[in-house]
Amino acid sequence: MKKIVVLGGAGAMGQVIVRDLAEFSGYDTIVIADFNLQKANELKNSLKSKKLEAAMCDLKDPASLAEVLKDAFLVINSTPYYFNVDVMKAALASSCHYMDLGGLFHVTKQQLELNEEFREKGLAAVLGMGAAPGMTNIMAAAGAGDLDEVRSIDITVGCIDFVVTDHPLQPPYAIDTILDEYTKEPMVFEEGEYRAKPPMSGEKLVQLPEPVGSCRAILTLHSEVLTLPKTYEHKGCTDVTFRLGLPTEFHDRLKLLVDLGFGDNEKIETAEGKVTPRKVLAHLIDRFPQSNQPADDAEVVRVEVKGKRNGQPTCVTLETTVLAHKKWNLSCGALDTGVPPAIVADMLLAGTIMERGAIPPEICVPHKEFFHELAKRTIVMRKTVEEVLVEAKTEEKVVCR
Repeated sequence: MKKIVVLGGAGAMGQVIVRDLAEFSGYDTIVIADFNLQKANELKNSLKSKKLEAAMCDLKDPASLAEVLKDAFLVINSTPYYFNVDVMKAALASSCHYMDLGGLFHVTKQQLELNEEFREKGLAAVLGMGAAPGMTNIMAAAGAGDLDEVRSIDITVGCIDFVVTDHPLQPPYAIDTILDEYTKEPMVFEEGEYRAKPPMSGEKLVQLPEPVGSCRAILTLHSEVLTLPKTYEHKGCTDVTFRLGLPTEFHDRLKLLVDLGFGDNEKIETAEGKVTPRKVLAHLIDRFPQSNQPADDAEVVRVEVKGKRNGQPTCVTLETTVLAHKKWNLSCGALDTGVPPAIVADMLLAGTIMERGAIPPEICVPHKEFFHELAKRTIVMRKTVEEVLVEAKTEEKVVCR
């Protein structure tokens, strides 16, 4: 009897993971572990699967966490990234495999320090297995696998939302994570070195497939930039970037609020006492009811890997256009974040993934099998190869796709 625990299972991303596991996975027991037991039970009852159980879990209480992880084969941590290290250590103590949705570079760096402990116990900790990081890492692996040398890896995620709402600032995912992406210095790997850049810098106008189209994308802090240079160091990788392009109206409004200081996490003194600007903003956002309209949005995820094949300059591009899932009524972002960890959880169960230790997805997840499973969930991957061909007689260079 194999048991999997989804921490934060009643949350926005956790619900998608649970739904996918209930429909597709081979696990005997799927535990929806959440601080909000009522929401966990509501989700369990709505999905009507005999595999599901609901459990209360308080991540700030080690005993509560240990209890829910008892006899688990795997824990998927879909809670905020600042809990990652604590949950990893709890997984080690419970001798179960671990997976999360990303550590925003610096936390992932701390998590990688637990590599030997996981390896010694024969356990896998797959770090960052959502859409980005996660799907993006595996796309990079597919591109790098086609090349003899890898010079650069550039990741772009752009999205658009067609739902018209009265909400002045409805976040597409956790507002805390978005604010971190807009206020923390983004890291890039540039000329063989990790370098910090100013928040919201490096803006590029990127042309993506319709319906997203033209997109203003900025550098943001992401863990792909930490792990991909190390993974492809042997192929000569010198440059890695990650850019995010949120819907234009949302970006402009959020940028204004961040410029005013509403992204700050430190308390400030006011005439009415000390307040934390970020918490004030989150509270004000929550005052507005969430839209109950059907999801209608789109996201393009693009990974460009440049280098050489057979001595010739080559660019391999992996790209997918993710649309809202009509059957499950999920936004594109919820779909492509929640589905990947569920797929990889089943790979661990089946023994498809045998690597052990604290590892990024590009090292352990077989891309062909992963893309095949994505397609079952309406996420279709496309690859184009642009290479220089040298005609022996004329020495002319032509570009072919």
